[in-house]
Amino acid sequence: MSNLLNEAWFNLRPHPLQSKLWRTTARFPVVVAGRGSGKTEISRRRLVVALQHRKPWADPKYFIGLPTYGQAKRVVWPQIEALIPKDWLVKHGANRSELTFTTIYGSTLFVVGMDKPHRIEGIQVDGGVLDECSDQKPEGFTRTILPMLTHRNGWCWRIGKPKRTGIGASAFREAYEKGLHPNTAGIESYNWKSDTVLTKAQLDTLASQMGAEEFREEVNAEWLDAKGGIFYAYNDTLNVTEAAVYDSESVIGVGSDFNVDPMAWVLFHVRNGRMYVFDEVWLRNTNTQQTLDELYRRYQDHKAGWHFFGDASSKNRHTSTSVTDYLQIINDSRFIEKRVSYPKANPAVADRFAATNALLCNALGDRRCHINPRCKNLRDDLMQRTYKEGTRDVADEGDIGHITDALGYPIHKLFPIRIDDSGVGGVTVKSF
Repeated sequence: MSNLLNEAWFNLRPHPLQSKLWRTTARFPVVVAGRGSGKTEISRRRLVVALQHRKPWADPKYFIGLPTYGQAKRVVWPQIEALIPKDWLVKHGANRSELTFTTIYGSTLFVVGMDKPHRIEGIQVDGGVLDECSDQKPEGFTRTILPMLTHRNGWCWRIGKPKRTGIGASAFREAYEKGLHPNTAGIESYNWKSDTVLTKAQLDTLASQMGAEEFREEVNAEWLDAKGGIFYAYNDTLNVTEAAVYDSESVIGVGSDFNVDPMAWVLFHVRNGRMYVFDEVWLRNTNTQQTLDELYRRYQDHKAGWHFFGDASSKNRHTSTSVTDYLQIINDSRFIEKRVSYPKANPAVADRFAATNALLCNALGDRRCHINPRCKNLRDDLMQRTYKEGTRDVADEGDIGHITDALGYPIHKLFPIRIDDSGVGGVTVKSF
């Protein structure tokens, strides 16, 4: 394979399980491995090598599928393009608009978003890869991919990280567990941790950004069962401190939930990479304007600036007036040196919860969210908010959930888990 050795084909670290996976003849390998541990890189290389293999037919076809078309085009296409030697392609063989590669060997590789699988439905293929399977619709494999593999006895790798959430998480776990038993319908399961590939420094950086359970899941590649408490990292002794106090020289951050009963806001400062929640606003049967009035009443002498955070729907939702919550805050001239951060689209709830847990206590045991004892409603909510039994659906009733949402919006904005996982055996953790 010397003609493959362009700069994209750098040497990978020796890894017995990855070597076994590379040589497997199983039709349906299931790979559950940690973040940045090389599973995606190996699968892409396996596809590219297959493009030159001779078949009894003149038109071998392969695919790689991501959960969405956007991911396929943004993430997979440039990585595959870098791996395929240019002299393997026919003229104009790399078609970005169609997301296909056509080679001089007669083979074609389709890059597909499984939210729009119609581009490959109905054809017969020789092999392929489904990546990020915890986020793939389970019927994508059974209804779309399996029928495409029948006539050519094709193969399909299913790869990803273990997740408690995700539309395909349960089906992916079920497939993995089937493959732990020999000769189960061609399924063969593989599992390895990130620490078999990443350096200690890379692992420590990941641990600093993740909560303990997220670290076990995404780095140690462990299947965790859905449990009750959402904010498992919170400790009502270790996260609560009198040191979380108002500072007239620091910007006041305001995390806001716009439910009308209660209206729940949290007030905080950020210093040296840590959040100090020093107060909360909790009002019954109210609206945004009255809550702004209460905020001004408490801190009307504050001159060091304000930064308001909320969710995307606040730009459109009305509490009880004809002006949106967002515009009421923007137009309130009493709050000087003001910034307002409301996203165009909300992050996934699971991502917001994960970022909050990581700030409450990361996998290294560092607690970077400190809460004043006076914030009783916030403390209660952190301890009481749960999932529905055996699921990852929130079990919010009554007052539960509003004030921890108000906390989670600024945390996700200011302290997101930003990890660039290119699938090439390494990770980069971006700064806040």
